[in-house]
Amino acid sequence: MSGTLKNISVIQHEGPQSKNPLAFKHYSPGEMVEGKTRCEHLRFAVVYWHTFRGTGSDPFGAGPMQRPWDDGANSVSNAQNRARVAFEFIHKLGAPYYCWHDRDVAPEGKTLSESNENFDAAARNFWKI
Repeated sequence: MSGTLKNISVIQHEGPQSKNPLAFKHYSPGEMVEGKTRCEHLRFAVVYWHTFRGTGSDPFGAGPMQRPWDDGANSVSNAQNRARVAFEFIHKLGAPYYCWHDRDVAPEGKTLSESNENFDAAARNFWKI
């Protein structure tokens, strides 16, 4: 783990009475419903673009999302850092799935070969986490 979210523990189910803003109130992943866990019924995924790349912009103005781990550079190094934080977040959320587009993960190169190398360099970090 990168430690960027080190002050945030793994999100747990604490029930509807919980005052913890970082707790599941109604979703208990291990609770059995009709012979399957809620996690099996509700196959949540973190969408990389919307969570870690999109700016939150709309037709009325620039996006308000600021991410302290993202230096704004279109570099492989920044892509690797972004991936480390993304998987730290996914782990702490307990989401069993994620989805992304290849261009979300790494910067496009001048050639297809360079683009593939950038993608490989950034994606390698996905498996280290």
